[in-house]
Amino acid sequence: IDVKKIKMGHAGTLDPLATGLLIVAVGEATKLLEYIVGQDKIYEAEAFLGAVTDTYDAEGEVVFADFAGEVSRSVIKKVVQQFTGEIKQIPPKFSAKKIGGVAAYKLVRDGADVEMKECDIRIDKIDVISFEWPSLAMKVKCSSGTYIRSLVHDIGQVLGCGAYMSALRRVSIGDFELGDAVKVDDFSVDDVASIEKSFSNFPTVDFTDEEMVILNRGNFVEAGDREVKLFGDVFLGRCNGKIFAILEVCGDGSGMVKVKKKLNVFV
Repeated sequence: IDVKKIKMGHAGTLDPLATGLLIVAVGEATKLLEYIVGQDKIYEAEAFLGAVTDTYDAEGEVVFADFAGEVSRSVIKKVVQQFTGEIKQIPPKFSAKKIGGVAAYKLVRDGADVEMKECDIRIDKIDVISFEWPSLAMKVKCSSGTYIRSLVHDIGQVLGCGAYMSALRRVSIGDFELGDAVKVDDFSVDDVASIEKSFSNFPTVDFTDEEMVILNRGNFVEAGDREVKLFGDVFLGRCNGKIFAILEVCGDGSGMVKVKKKLNVFV
């Protein structure tokens, strides 16, 4: 096998400071990455209270410090709940958020005056794991696109003492959990999981050999009495135990389905 010709991809980067779960796909599985990236995520974050940095994390330069403004655990619990639900968030200037096709952090480092726009995000839950001034540990369940650095910064602003992210660990992406992951240093080719195993919780519908051929030729197949559940607007097609395509339902109400992305798993 020529490894240089093997397609690989990942489902979202982590900040340099962060650790935790990173999903890597190989070969045909890379076609499924876009459906993982947008899933909800859970993070364990640590915040340092009493100071603010320009990057909103421990790698930046301190631009404000007020260690006399100590706050109580009860106040923190009330404040963090203000950030749950569907909210607006401004991403950090030192982030990979694109502005005119260029990552914001690159523009800032080149001396550009960058204005970050508000984004719509959703935070389902924030649990205070521990608190001993000036260290606050939280567990956050949130939508894709949420910047935990910005969340920590914004919490610090409401508390009035300032805060920056001192540590971050991603523990889940959708149904993928850190407990099932393999450390990079321990990884071997035997750890690569099949599409069928990796996406066992995704909506999947079985088709016959004949139907698979018809679908892969770009034609339609009737769903019939098969129950078609969707993940977003797609589902997976399976034949003889193998996932062969990402499928979608025709939008004309005909009950027909078609291939959105073909997976060459039978080659």
